[in-house]
This record gives sequence, C-alpha cells and structure tokens, in this order.
Amino acid sequence: MTVGVILAGGKGTRLRPLTYFRPKPLVPIGNRPIIDYIIDVFIKHGITKILVLVNYLGESIRSYLVQKKISKDIELKVLNLDSIDTADAVRRARHEIEGDFIVSMGDILSNINLTNFIKFHKRKGSIATVALKEYENPLEYGVTLIDRNDRILLFLEKPLSYELYLTSLAYHRSNIKFLHGNLINAGVYAFKEEILDIITQNPHLLDWGKHVFPYLLENNYSVYGWIMGGSYWLDIGTPSKYLRANIDMLSGALSSIGPKGKYVRGIWTAGDIEIQSNARIIPPVAIGENVTIESHATVGPYAVIGDNCKIGKSTTVRKSVIWEDVSIGENCKIVSTVLADKVTIGGKVSIIESTIGKGVIIEDNVFLNNTIIEPETEISAKKKLKELISAN
Repeated sequence: MTVGVILAGGKGTRLRPLTYFRPKPLVPIGNRPIIDYIIDVFIKHGITKILVLVNYLGESIRSYLVQKKISKDIELKVLNLDSIDTADAVRRARHEIEGDFIVSMGDILSNINLTNFIKFHKRKGSIATVALKEYENPLEYGVTLIDRNDRILLFLEKPLSYELYLTSLAYHRSNIKFLHGNLINAGVYAFKEEILDIITQNPHLLDWGKHVFPYLLENNYSVYGWIMGGSYWLDIGTPSKYLRANIDMLSGALSSIGPKGKYVRGIWTAGDIEIQSNARIIPPVAIGENVTIESHATVGPYAVIGDNCKIGKSTTVRKSVIWEDVSIGENCKIVSTVLADKVTIGGKVSIIESTIGKGVIIEDNVFLNNTIIEPETEISAKKKLKELISAN
C-alpha cells in the first residue's frame, strides 16, 4: 500500500476565529503546521504517493506544500476539489488512486503506527478498516462497536448517553468486545481499491462516517476496526483542544514527534532569539525565529512563540500559543490563551483562557477572561467597561 490521501478541505468552523484566514491543516502545533506531522507519519510508514485534497483556502495549502522539502522518492500532489464531503472528495480524486490506499483526516494529531494498521487491514482482507481509539469521553465523537474478532457491528454517530446505554444493553448477551462503547472513529482508514467503484456507483454516499460505513454494514460488507492502543491521538477541532495539542507536543506525549527547531533541555529554537537581561525561559517551550524577549519577561512553561514576535518587559506568557508577528507590551499576563497572527497588545493587559483572532489590537489596561475576539477587532478598556455596564 503506497497511496495516502489527506482530507484537507474542511472550513474548521469549530476552531474559529483561528481559521478565518488560515485553513485548519496549516494551523501550527509546536510552530509546524499540523499537515506536516501527517505527511511525516505517512512517509515514515512507507507511503510514497500522497494526495492532499483541498477546498476551503486551498491555495494557501498548495502554496505551503509547493515549498515543502521532501524526498524525491515521494510524489506529493495537491488537488483543489469542489467536493461536498469527505467521501465525495476521494470519489473526485479516484483517477489519481491505484490499488489499496490510506485516508486520513487533515485535522488530527497522531503518531499512529500505520505499518501495523496496514498489516492488520491486509490480514483481515476487508474492504475497509477503521482506526479506533479508546477515548475517555466518546459521546462527542462517533462511537464504534466491534465483536471479538474486531469486526465492526455498529456505528453510533455522536450518540446521546442514553442511546449508548440502551445499545450496550441490547448487546449485553452477545459477543461484543467493549460493552461500554468507548471506541471512537479516529479518522484514519484503509480501503481496498474496490471502494472507489462503490462510492462512484452510489453518489449519495458523501461522508465516510455518516454514509459510507453504515452503507457497507447494511450491505454485509466486512468492515474491521483496528485499535490504536497507546498511540497518541487528538482531534484539534476546538480552541481548547488545539491548545492541549500544543501542550502535549511540548510535554513529549508524541514520543518521536516534536516541535520545530533544535532541542536543548526542554527548549526548541528555530532561529535567532534576543533574550534581554533577567528574562526567563522556563521549559518546555518552543520559540520561532526573530523573537525578542525583553528584560524581566517570563516565557513558559508550556509556551509556543511563533516567528517575529516581541514579548514585552516584565510580561508573562505560559500555557499559551502565540502565532507570528505578534507584539505584546510591558507588564502583561497571557495564560492558557491562543493569539493568532499580527495581534498587537498594549501594556498592563491580562488575557486568560481566551482565543484572539488575527490582527486584533488590544489597548492598555484590558482584562479578558474566557473570551473569543473576532479578527481585525480593536479592544480598549473603555469599550470593555461599556460592554460590562450594558450587559448588567
């Protein structure tokens, strides 16, 4: 199996305001776009032809990947498709696919062992195999039920708790493997080439999870589930999960996968950094190029600072992700927050557990807690006070 498909066409609506100007596959984790990690895993496990299927802000993804340096042995193509959903995108790209193939969503961070996954798929001989992950709170995802031979019995698309309970109860005396249904669809699939004929002959099958897999089960096709075990997996669909992904990356949860830059004692650096007197860097942190950390500032722990950023005097940044071209003034406190590109922050500003869109200007003496700010917005202390008064 040498063909891998990355589905990178979604709008990333749950991750807004971060994805208004940057498509989700280019959202940085540890100062590298998430699509880099997916491509690296594909290549590591023997995929030699990679198709990236794009739509929303697709030219941004194409422009980035055209400049990406990869081995001459790897064929990387970006196809801009006007597709309706995930299976429809693959259907429109079938002319580029020969033989069995792998599909991965473009918004997951994982160090999945694709070699073992592919071996399992070939051993079972199924038309489709779904990578599954044991997850502590499966209700927000599609829950998958499998039997003792790893054959998938049922997909429950984002069930309510009582629906999951009743389904588990119904299977209580059967040979179901996981009674409590804590296995979720991890968004990585292996297919026989035959699947391309099925989705072409049935154009109403638009999405893998909602349409294709239920169709296969209803028509008695063998579909198997492969459990990822201890491999790391996270869907970065929301700002809180995006922040968690960066913290996990810094903490080493992905083993062989790490942030951009050279690593020394818990600090990744991608270029020149100016660190002024009495500034502190507390690992783990990742810092991009052309970054200035002014005197008495503290960066870390668990901070990611992008290229061309300035951290002002006596400012603290921890458990936060700062994108590129961001300027933070003096005596600020940035905690558990994401700042998109080109954000400008004045002095004596506190931002806690918030998400700030591209190009936002925040003036002096502003306090934000658990706040989402849309791109290109100006925030002043006076404006914030008026909002509070009107809300009361």
